[in-house]
Amino acid sequence: MSLSKSEYNQSTYFYDEIMNSFKMDFSFYEDLIAILKPKSILELGCGMGRLFPIFMTEAKEITGIDLSDEMIAQGRKYYTDHKFDNTLIEFVNTDMCSFKTNKKYDLIVFALSVLKHLSTDRERLEAVQNAKEHLNKDGFIVIDHKAFLYASRSTDWIDAKDSLVVDWVPPSVALDGYQWKKSIEGQKDILQWRYNDAEKTHFEMKFTTYRYDIEQLIEHLGQLELSHERILTEWGCNGLSNQGKRFIGLASYRDNKYSLKQELLEKVSKRNERLWSDHDLYLEDNKS
Repeated sequence: MSLSKSEYNQSTYFYDEIMNSFKMDFSFYEDLIAILKPKSILELGCGMGRLFPIFMTEAKEITGIDLSDEMIAQGRKYYTDHKFDNTLIEFVNTDMCSFKTNKKYDLIVFALSVLKHLSTDRERLEAVQNAKEHLNKDGFIVIDHKAFLYASRSTDWIDAKDSLVVDWVPPSVALDGYQWKKSIEGQKDILQWRYNDAEKTHFEMKFTTYRYDIEQLIEHLGQLELSHERILTEWGCNGLSNQGKRFIGLASYRDNKYSLKQELLEKVSKRNERLWSDHDLYLEDNKS
């Protein structure tokens, strides 16, 4: 846990510059919020609050939990400076396993494989258990998860503009000069980013995550007596293709029989978006 905190504190600049611009999952959350209309939302591992503007279209109360005090500070400053008066926004600097409050939420969010930042099955189970304890009886936990980030194998340094990452960010964000590299070391799944100019590295960061197979996630949901519904396996209108390597779905109490799958898939298909996959963001194998 301390390793993740140290790495993320050091990567605040990178998150503000690049990661907060990743929008490949925005349409899913826009559709989900439009259908559920949750009045209270808890995001575990929220960073600087990248998804909060989407949440605010319906929610009157948003709580964000993150281990990085630097990212929490940046998020608090941004949302305080911009004075979003119609929604109560709270940032809490703690970990997702031990966070406690008397509040219950309509929607709880685990975005962008955030459970991979926990190194043991015990911690992952505790985090999902903690989410369940803060969930309203008719609420939902939304989970976006995949076992490996960016690629399922190690890579050398790759120019971001030559990989599918370029499709994840708006045109206004320049990826020229940015490179990423993937290293798999046992159960560690390490992602590095750097910025090069004229063969000189001006900026470099890494963060360490841990392999957490989807089958293990589903087993944990069962242990906690949560029902689950897998909506998509990739971002985009072809989300149920056989290529999908993600779990994008919802968990709830077993007596909650409301299914959102058909309504969500109808919204996704109407968008007719390009399929965004991060199963292997470098296409070298496809060029051979």
